[in-house]
Amino acid sequence: MTATKTLIASALIALSAAASPVFAQSYSHLDPITQSQKSRAEVLADLEIYRESGLAAVDRTEDSSLELNQRAKAEARYAELKASTKYAALVQRFAAKEGKGAVTEGVSAR
Repeated sequence: MTATKTLIASALIALSAAASPVFAQSYSHLDPITQSQKSRAEVLADLEIYRESGLAAVDRTEDSSLELNQRAKAEARYAELKASTKYAALVQRFAAKEGKGAVTEGVSAR
């Protein structure tokens, strides 16, 4: 009977060890910090044309039937704005404000 209890106890220990959840540990604080490929002014200008093109509104919608047609139009408008002189002017405007230490325009509070 002792051997049976020992066998059952061993089996339960083995099963509980195998069934326990394994938690992955994140060491994100050890990941190297990479420098951005874009300046803050470029990011803010891109955000502004993203909103103006309608992509922001399309991304917020849950209606997939409207989304396909609207997304195509918004993506075309975004590409048009990104290639235009307006994007370059926005980058210059935000860069000038950054030089003055006041680049908060275009950033919404959460």
